[in-house]
Amino acid sequence: MAESERSRAPKKYRGLLLLLRDVAVAAALVALVLLAMYAYTGQWPPLVVIESNSMMHGEDNLSHVGTIDTGDLVLVQEVDSFNDVVTYTEGCASGYRTYGDYGDVIVYNPNGNEAVTPIIHRAMIYLEVNPDGVSYRSESLRTLSAVKWSVSNPLDTWDHLTDTLYINNVGYTGSVVVIDIDGLGTPLRSGLITKGDHNPTIDQPYRSRNIELGWVVGKARGEIPWFGLLKLWSTDTLRSNAPENSVRNLWICIAVIVIAPILVDIGLTYREKRKIAEKKAQSRKIAGESSSGQNKDREKDGG
Repeated sequence: MAESERSRAPKKYRGLLLLLRDVAVAAALVALVLLAMYAYTGQWPPLVVIESNSMMHGEDNLSHVGTIDTGDLVLVQEVDSFNDVVTYTEGCASGYRTYGDYGDVIVYNPNGNEAVTPIIHRAMIYLEVNPDGVSYRSESLRTLSAVKWSVSNPLDTWDHLTDTLYINNVGYTGSVVVIDIDGLGTPLRSGLITKGDHNPTIDQPYRSRNIELGWVVGKARGEIPWFGLLKLWSTDTLRSNAPENSVRNLWICIAVIVIAPILVDIGLTYREKRKIAEKKAQSRKIAGESSSGQNKDREKDGG
């Protein structure tokens, strides 16, 4: 191979090598982020995509950062016991809030069926079956303000629930959540009662029986808004209209992600060219000063 050909060979593949380097760096960063998510949540995959509007706040189908909206990606953290889950009634008493309301939001398999799409709804209250087998108790009602809950049967108390339980002024609508104790099915089972923030009624018993610990996939912790729409569109699993502002914000983010590196590259290239130009100008200036000095020396010698 001629010397000129050997010198041109590295330049020929330089662009490809730089591209492969950038791809490798990007892949490494993605892997690190996913590993960090796994370490935090204890779940794989650590994210779920919200397919419907059942947790949205408001009737205008607009998304809000800090709530769970259609198309959001939500981190799901592992749950080892019911003590890891703060219910709405517990959160209301302590002031603990997530995603715009009291208590934790959980992801669960309805009736323990892992073959169907998991549901992500708020844990409203934990009901424990009493030894008599015909009534429930809920320790959280013991410390909850009396104005926040009531019962249809005047004989019912927090540790003896047999009829309808009402939880008052719930959610962004300030509605009354009705829990028909008698309608939860028999035999009675201890577990969580759940409800979507956007839904008017609880999940039990129509979506699922009382949620047992083994059915809980995890609890929601943090979100990445809008980007889940890409997966829902590609798999045709969008179960409600995508919020208009989510779609707009998604395309803005994608545009920024695509355009920002280009702008950075243009800026770096411009700066490099300016440095080269400055060096050339400096070199010309030095050469000119040197030439001028030599002319003066020759004039002195001639004199």
